[in-house]
Amino acid sequence: MFKIAIMGCGVVGSGVADILIEKKEELSKRFNDTVELKKILDLRDFTGTPYESYATKDAEEIFSDPEIKLIVMTIGGLDFAFNLSKRALESGRHLVTSNKEVVAEYGKELTQLAFDNNVQFLYEASSGGGIPVIRPINICLSSNDIYEIQGILNGTTNYILTRMKDDGMSFEDALKLAQKNGYAEAEPSADVDGHDACRKIAILSTLAYDEYVDYKKVPCDGIRNISYEDLLMSEKLGYSIKLIGGSKKTDAGISCSVEPLLLPKTNMLSGVSSVFNSVMVKGTYVGDVMFYGRGAGKLPTASAVAGDIIAILCGAEEKVLPGFMSKEAELVPAGNTPARYYLRIKLGEAAKADFDSSAEALFGKEAKTTEQGEYAAVLTGYFTKEELNSRIAQLEQSIAVKCENIIKAED
Repeated sequence: MFKIAIMGCGVVGSGVADILIEKKEELSKRFNDTVELKKILDLRDFTGTPYESYATKDAEEIFSDPEIKLIVMTIGGLDFAFNLSKRALESGRHLVTSNKEVVAEYGKELTQLAFDNNVQFLYEASSGGGIPVIRPINICLSSNDIYEIQGILNGTTNYILTRMKDDGMSFEDALKLAQKNGYAEAEPSADVDGHDACRKIAILSTLAYDEYVDYKKVPCDGIRNISYEDLLMSEKLGYSIKLIGGSKKTDAGISCSVEPLLLPKTNMLSGVSSVFNSVMVKGTYVGDVMFYGRGAGKLPTASAVAGDIIAILCGAEEKVLPGFMSKEAELVPAGNTPARYYLRIKLGEAAKADFDSSAEALFGKEAKTTEQGEYAAVLTGYFTKEELNSRIAQLEQSIAVKCENIIKAED
């Protein structure tokens, strides 16, 4: 008998419960064993719901039940969820979780506990919602040396940017709409300031490069400073603005960041819109591989959790501890390599006549400009950040304009 308990029956947990209830006979037949949901831990009252017969408010009912072989952790937050996760592994039970905070903060400790207790700790749903990306990195692409990851890892911010561009909305109005539609929390900082994407790119980078990437050391910038004018003017220049979590392995170490970027239309990530996420992985043998789908939501995320359960039922196990347990990544800044930048400039009336010629003189003959109302944009030539700041200062002094936003542009 292989019975399963779910801790936390919110959006994701209820989705996992639905799948396990609906697929009980199919799973049992496939694995020639009784595979079924046994308990759901939650403080809510589930009287009259499909979860009533499974519900408990006491974790001890789960930990004292020898039939329960696997625990699904879908409780959010950090410490409480971690303590229950730790106890699950220490009790000799497999653990599957969608909690990216716990994985990013305590993934090494939980991996060691799973190994010591001869059980599995899997977390596919922590970094791509419904998109299968962790298992492909660990298994399908394992013969490759992965050297770069770039992804839209947060559906909330992608939805906000899409609504701003398509509907001419301000950031504040698009955020309110995201909250109304259930895509953003009442306190949205984790999404809009990039922290959610930061945890995800740290997890993916750790697995891809087999070196532990501490998310707290990853530079992180969000989308609060993006305006409708930025989206419109970047479109005129042939680019899209996306919040990108990216990392790259170099001879000096691993560069890793979360920041808004201008992506050219030739970049496949530039066309990913609304709540959809996408991850591009670059490997030595396979080249570019792109994963695309819903990065959040009840059933897509529950599907990823169910995939981990099936992997455990198939007998997946760790033969040795992964390399990231003993090697911490040397994080290096992206460097002062020359790059192109997008600048949003607020114009005064007196500056408009001189703007184009001044921009070309300061930012290179290949610089492109466009205007929108009281704003103008410059797509610069190639400059180091130090050179760029110096030329922005010269522009502001020479024609009395104000640079209000700077975004790096990808080639």
